[in-house]
Amino acid sequence: MLVTTPADPGPAGSGRADLAPGDLPRLLDSFRLLMLNHSRVLDHQGDLFGLGDTDIRFLFYVWATDDLVTPKRAAAQLDLSSGAMTNPVDRLVDAGHLDRRRNPDDRRSVIVSRTPRGVEVTTAIASAYAAAFADVVPASQHGALADTLLDLGRAFDRHGVGTSPAAPAAA
Repeated sequence: MLVTTPADPGPAGSGRADLAPGDLPRLLDSFRLLMLNHSRVLDHQGDLFGLGDTDIRFLFYVWATDDLVTPKRAAAQLDLSSGAMTNPVDRLVDAGHLDRRRNPDDRRSVIVSRTPRGVEVTTAIASAYAAAFADVVPASQHGALADTLLDLGRAFDRHGVGTSPAAPAAA
């Protein structure tokens, strides 16, 4: 079930009013709802394939690296300690989603890559997102939205990673 607010105007193309200039509270609320629905999709897809959120994020990061990544590099990207990567690597190798082999550049480390089963799972999960984007974003806007999302991700890093929360206003 879609997570919405009572004031949700409905799907794109349903006559909803565009975001008014300066309507940052509505934009933030819309983003919050998007994140809640994204979490629900991850939970559902994880249940279908027997994967946790970290497992899915890890598999998608391996995909993004052209299936050649060390667990240490993945840990840094996923904000996990290198020791915390041992369990997901073992779990995904044992489940048949990843292969692990010696790193030819560093005999003390390994490289992980997706197996055919890992490719199948990530492709199936990605197709759920692709279908959602196709439902609401015209093809002519895909590039612009992709650029906006990349810019937003960079802004999150600038403003949200390693910064302290704003102090509450004094009473």
